[in-house]
Amino acid sequence: MDTETVVKELNTMLRGELMAAESYDLFIANTDNDEIRQLFEQFRADHREHADLLSERIRSLGGVPGKGTGIPGMFSQIKLEYETKRKDSEEILKRAYFGEDKGVKMVEEIVKGDLDPESSELVGRILQKDREHLIAMMEIMQEHLIQENDHQEQDYLH
Repeated sequence: MDTETVVKELNTMLRGELMAAESYDLFIANTDNDEIRQLFEQFRADHREHADLLSERIRSLGGVPGKGTGIPGMFSQIKLEYETKRKDSEEILKRAYFGEDKGVKMVEEIVKGDLDPESSELVGRILQKDREHLIAMMEIMQEHLIQENDHQEQDYLH
């Protein structure tokens, strides 16, 4: 197992976790739904914790954790800010779901790669938590869809 490759892969993941936390900052700032905001606050905390765990693992391998998200992160944030400004909470929730799903797929690719058993176990735990985020967001989207359908049905009957 090439430690340099493992550190590189973990730093890629670290950058993704930092980008996710920054994204949730924007989502939190732009949503007006308390339930969704609280969910996003928890997700942001999870991604920050993941970043800390990845940094710790990188250091334990003798590597140096990357700082910040770099140029790709900056462009991603600009695009995301444009996509979330003046959007309703439901649209922001959908955007968050899309971003989280993209992150999960990226991590799944890393897991297939060159990780030592301890790093692979850590990445697996992070991946599980991120999948839980997707499930929680899907449940809220379904609840809102049911409520919307109920309102439309009531309007139709009256």
